[in-house]
Amino acid sequence: MGAGKAVYIGATLISILISISLYRSDRQNLAIFVGLWAPTILNLGQTLIDDDPS
Repeated sequence: MGAGKAVYIGATLISILISISLYRSDRQNLAIFVGLWAPTILNLGQTLIDDDPS
């Protein structure tokens, strides 16, 4: 796994963990909003990696 891909996977895992912690602290609406970041981050990362000319 390349360094670029690891950054996006790490950011995805962090957003999932933030979402879980928000959900457990009774902030469900914000947790759902943050939880929707994970697929967006993965999609952005994949798009940027696919477009990389190197």
